[in-house]
Amino acid sequence: MAPLHSVSFALDEIHQRRSKTMTSIAVEAIEGMIVSGHLEAGNRINESLLASQLGISRGPIREACRSLERVGLLISKTNQGMYVREMSENEARDLYELRGAIAGLIGKLIVERGSQDDEKRLQQLVDLMQKAADTQNAKDYYRLNLEFHDTLVKVARNPALAEAYNRIVSQLHLLRKRGLVQEGSLHVSNREHRQIVQALVARDAQAASLAMEQHVGNGLARMLGNP
Repeated sequence: MAPLHSVSFALDEIHQRRSKTMTSIAVEAIEGMIVSGHLEAGNRINESLLASQLGISRGPIREACRSLERVGLLISKTNQGMYVREMSENEARDLYELRGAIAGLIGKLIVERGSQDDEKRLQQLVDLMQKAADTQNAKDYYRLNLEFHDTLVKVARNPALAEAYNRIVSQLHLLRKRGLVQEGSLHVSNREHRQIVQALVARDAQAASLAMEQHVGNGLARMLGNP
């Protein structure tokens, strides 16, 4: 029979693993609600309601909130609880500038490492976004836009870069109702997507990098309400 302390250690390990799993579920759920717009900047996190909806205790919800606070999606207010962070224009500008620099590198890496299948998938997404833009379907466009940029990051095949980029983008979801999702800018945004893909297909690293950087810069302008 295993020593009592060994059994206790094993039970602790199982408990921690289960807790981490529940916390991960809660993190994904809350982040997904922010991305989808069900939770907006300034909204309070109702731990009891979330725990009930997810079928878990409030402990993992609290852990998830602390995790999301560390990555900049939530903010704690003394004696009030956790709230979805409200981002200032200056904070958004800082993130866009960093995102633009990383996007330029992504363009170069895709030219080096991307395949024809990758290019076909990106082209398909651009075509689907065009249909959404033509019908002024901002919801579908937003979803496809996320997939397009996620695909660009994956095709660059650099996990460290992807981690940095995704952390920035997760915070920019706080601006979901501004800029890109305004119907009038959908066609403009997708023309920029098409230019990116054209540069990638042409295997022009400089043009791809520039197109990526300009797209992010233009996204900042749209977010700020500039033409």
